[in-house]
Parts: sequence; structure tokens; C-alpha cells
Amino acid sequence: MREASSSNGARRRRVLATLLGLELRLLLRDKRTIIIAVLLPLLIYPAFILAMRAVSRAGQERLEAATYEYAITGSEAELARSLVQEALALSAAEDDSAEVPTNFVERVADAPDSLLRAGELQLVVEWMSHEEYRAEREAEAEGDTAALRRLDELAAVPAVRLSFRSNSELSSTAASRMGARLRRLRVERRDRLLRERGLPLDPGELAKLELNNVAPAEKEAGAVLGMILTPLLVLLMLSGGSVVAADAISGEKERGTIETLLTTAARRGEIVAAKQLAIIGVGIAIAVINVANLLVYVVLGVFELPERFAVSVEPVALIVLLLLFLPLTGVISATLLALSGYSKTYREYQIYFFPVLLLFLFPSAAAVLPGIELRSAIVLVPVANISVAVREVLVGTYDWLFLGLTFAVTMAAALYTSRLTSLALSTERLITAAELDRAELIGGPALFPKRVLRWFGIMWVTLFITSLWLGATLGIRLQVVVNILGIFFGGSLLIIWRYRLQPREVLALRPVRLPVWIAVLIGAPSAYLVGVGLARLADLILPVPERMLESFGEYLIAPELALWQVILFLAVIPGIFEEIAFRGVLLSGLRKRLRPVALCLVTGAIFGLFHIDLFRIVPTAFLGAILAAVVLISGSIFPAMLWHALNNAVALVPAYLELRIAEPPLWSFGLGVLGLALAFWILWRYRSRAALAGGDGGG
Repeated sequence: MREASSSNGARRRRVLATLLGLELRLLLRDKRTIIIAVLLPLLIYPAFILAMRAVSRAGQERLEAATYEYAITGSEAELARSLVQEALALSAAEDDSAEVPTNFVERVADAPDSLLRAGELQLVVEWMSHEEYRAEREAEAEGDTAALRRLDELAAVPAVRLSFRSNSELSSTAASRMGARLRRLRVERRDRLLRERGLPLDPGELAKLELNNVAPAEKEAGAVLGMILTPLLVLLMLSGGSVVAADAISGEKERGTIETLLTTAARRGEIVAAKQLAIIGVGIAIAVINVANLLVYVVLGVFELPERFAVSVEPVALIVLLLLFLPLTGVISATLLALSGYSKTYREYQIYFFPVLLLFLFPSAAAVLPGIELRSAIVLVPVANISVAVREVLVGTYDWLFLGLTFAVTMAAALYTSRLTSLALSTERLITAAELDRAELIGGPALFPKRVLRWFGIMWVTLFITSLWLGATLGIRLQVVVNILGIFFGGSLLIIWRYRLQPREVLALRPVRLPVWIAVLIGAPSAYLVGVGLARLADLILPVPERMLESFGEYLIAPELALWQVILFLAVIPGIFEEIAFRGVLLSGLRKRLRPVALCLVTGAIFGLFHIDLFRIVPTAFLGAILAAVVLISGSIFPAMLWHALNNAVALVPAYLELRIAEPPLWSFGLGVLGLALAFWILWRYRSRAALAGGDGGG
């Protein structure tokens, strides 16, 4: 028995070595792989360093040689002109961090604000009396008692406003340097007045403020490099591994060459393992080359580094970085191979690759977020933990316990994803392009379940690009029209038309009994409370700056919206049309491919990803999973629509009415869980047995 097992093991190793050798030979013949996996990492560091040096020097020279044109406005313009000239004439102090260029030139203009916006001016200096400034601020406060109280505390002195364009380096520099000199003038005039009033000693002798930055410059540079190194490496791994993965299965399906492998003595599991090892090899090569780049260009100092990237890296740090990146190659390779196995052609693979790219890039940038430390719950999040660990290593912090935990968590994720990929591709997904299934031939409703994810991928990309290009410039009402009515509802109608679906069936447009509506009224506020608790837990892993949350809330509750508009645009319309898209079309399309629990989790996760703001993904995904369960149990989309609208209203209306609601205590989340359980007990009691049995979704 032992001899037979040993013989099988030896045979498996021989077959695996043969298949891996074949994959590597094919890989080395592919010029794209060599360029992306070897040449690009080798060239990217010196190119980046040289480019940064050139840009930095050119930018500094341009700032010093530029002419900074400014205009003076306001009721105290004449006084302001003399004070500005006096400020610019001050000699540079030893601690003056904003050295004044010699070519500040005043320009007299009738409409300086227009010239500033047009880029013909770098700065507008507006000098106002105290009364003018106060009147303007009172108009902006609009009854805000706290803001008005702060105005009462202001001294009755003139005010200076420096207007500039933040998207212009020249304009920003002009504002910074002019502001520094005006503050310097204010200090000198104040000191002069104190001396004239008989202060017994020189004001400069009272106390000297000196800033002492104890962090060495190379540690600051290490923090900057640590923020960008992991996203860069992940991008290179995905790009290089993608070339191999796309060709490994989906490319061979398209060419028909995988049939030859399937007819050999090699098992499917062995074929999958060899292909995965080839992709891991590419990832390891990229990691080794990038660590070697750090050794050559940072440790050995082949090139003079720009000031912001003059990093001091110890040899032990390079070893730690390489060890951290190795399990990451396993996670990426398994994901790319699974993607290739589920794609039948190159084109289909390319469609799916972009969401996978974003899925890895977002957590790889975790080190950029403020307040994130490795000694926190982030250590349990694969990819994100690597990002934070790399930043800490590059600043010289070695928390060996949590570095080891980071390695273990990522290695466990790599083994788990590799196992899932191997099982999935070894059973039913590793098929040839010639094996066209019945749905491909019939088309219409039969093809709908196979194509629904592709459609939602296109909708996500459209939403992402729209948000990136237009964003907040649309305003809340136009955003709702474009995103929800245009992309979600319009895309859903297009899918229904394209695959000849029956709207009543695919959207679950069925009436329900009265107790179901009672369950919704209980469940919606309860689920919202539980979602708040989950958001708190998520904040422990990826803390969100308080100011970001405040800005998001201020944007949603825009002052120009009446209460009825808030309810209509942010509760009713999303409640109806987002449900049509996600709990109608998407849920129906995936229903035959997934079990009920997995179906709720997957549709919930997709719903969360469509809400692009990172801090909204977890509570929104939870809401999406709950609403999917409501539709499955009740057999109707109507309860989910009301639930969704109530959830949004509960979140937004108190904020609009400026009701000061204290943060819920921990025990209230338990109450929310009980309310949610009661709601689902009622739903289950009056469940739709026909809906739970499943439908074809296509009519």
C-alpha cells in the first residue's frame, strides 16, 4: 500500500514537472511576458527616479523664474497696496520657509476674479474692513449659532483674503509665499507696537518657537515609498501574471490546443497546478526584480535620488519585503487562473480582468489612509495588511509579531484561493471552446444567466467613469437621474429586451400578504441599526477620517434640496430602481447558478461595490444581502423596494432636520438583531413556496 502511494506520488511529481517545463518554455517564448514581467520592472525604477529628478528640478527652476502677477481689491485697496509692498520688501528671515521670489508684479485690473479663473493672474489680494468681513460671514452662516458666536469673538480688525487656484502650482506658490510674508509683517508690526508701548524687553526674547522634526528625512521618504510600492508591485504582478493566465486556459480554449492536454495521461488537477505554478513563477520574478531594484538604486545608491525618495533601507528590510510579497503572488496567481478558467475567450477574460484589477488595487493602497497601523485589525485583511506592513518596514519599524501574522494570514489566503481554484477548474469549468453548451446555441432567456455578470461589469465601469469624470459637479438630482435612472434602470431594461425576458417573472412583480408589510416596517429600522454596528466594526479595520464622513453628509443633504426632494431623490427613486436592477435582474440571473445563501452574499457584495465610496461598501453590502433574502422569501420585489426606501429615509431625514441623535450604545445593536430576526420570522411564516422553489427567471 505504501509502495503504491509512493509510486503515485513520484508519478505525480514527474507529470507536474513535465507540464511545468512545458508551460515555462511557452512562457519564455512569449515576448509580452518577458517585457511585462522582466524588462518593465527592471526599467521602471531608473525611469521613475530620473523622471522625478528632472520634474523636481524643472519645477523648482520654473517657480523661481516665473513672474507672479497679483491684483489688489477691496474697500481698503490703497492701504493694502502699501502693506503688501512693505511685506514683500522684508528681508528673508532665517526660519522663513517660504522664500519670496523677486518677481512679484502687481496688475491693475477691473475684474481680477475673472482673470484669476482664466489663469491670467496668480493671486488676488482682497482687503476688507471688519464690518464688511462680518456681514459676509453672517450671510454664509445662515442661522448657525456656533458660527455666529465665533464671529462675536473676532477682534474689530481688517481682514485679508488671498484668492488663488489650487490646481495651478504657480498660483498656489504665490498664495503660500504672499501669505507667509503678510504674516511676517503682522508679527513685526505687533512687536514694534509692543516696544513703543514700553514692553520692558524685546518681544523676540520672550520665547523662541523652534520646530524640531525628530523623524530623519530618509524615514519620511520611506513612508512615501512605502505608500506606493505595494500598489506598484500589485499592478506589475497583475499585468505580468495576466499575460500568462489569459493564455493558460482561455487562450488555449480559443485556439483549441487545450484539448491535446486533456487527452494525455495528465489529470486535470495536475494541468491546473502546473499552470498555476507558472503564474506564481512570474509573480515571484517580479517581486525579486523589484526588491533587487531597491537594493541597486536605494541601498547601493547608483543614482542620486530625489529628496522625497532618498530612502535608507537596511538589507534585513529587503529580506522581509521579499518574504511578505511571496504569499501575495499565490493569491494573485490563483485569482487570475480562476478568471482564465471561467473565461472562454481572450475578450471575455479582458472584460472580467478590470474589476479584478480594482479588487486588488484598492486594498493595496491601504497604507495611504491616515491612522492605519499594522498592530490593528488590518493585519487580518489580505493585501491591505501587506501594504501597511511594507510602509512600516520602510520607515524602520519591525513589529515582528504582527509581521509574522501578516505573512501567515496572506499565506493562508494564498493556500485557500489556490485550493478553491484547483477544485473549481479540475471539475467542471476546465472545458474546451468546442463544447458549446445548449444555452449558447439557444440564446435568449437561456443565455441570460451566463451573461448577466458581464452586463453588470459594464454597468459598474460606466458608473465608475461617470463618477470619476463628472462626480459632484452634477449635483444630487442629476446624479440620481444619470446613475440610477440612466445606468441602473436603463441597463436593466436593455438586458430584459436583449434576452427577451418576461418582466413580471424576472423582476418578481407579485403581490404579498399584509403580514409581509408589517415585517418590512419592523425589519427596515432594525437592519439599519445592525448596519451601523457593522460600519463601526469595519471602521476598526479601515478607519475613515471624520472629515470625510462630514463632507459626504454635507453633500447628500444639500441646502438647496427641500425635504420632499431628499425623500424622493435619495429614498424613493433608489428604493424602486436600484431594486429593479439588483434584486430584480441580477438576482434572477444568478439564481440558477448559486444556492440561496451564496446568492444573497454575492448579490449583496456586488451591490456594495457599486457604491464606490470605500466606507459605504460594508453596510451597503449587508443591506443588499438582506434585501436579496427578502425577495427570495417573499417571492416579490415590492417589500424590498419599501425596505430600501425606509432604510435610506431613516438615515437621511434626521440629518436633514438637524436632529442631534447620540451614537447608538452597544446594547442597541443587539436590539436591532432581535428586530431583524422577528421580521424574518414573519417573512418565513408567510413565505412564498413557489418563489423558494425557484423560477426560470426568463419566462
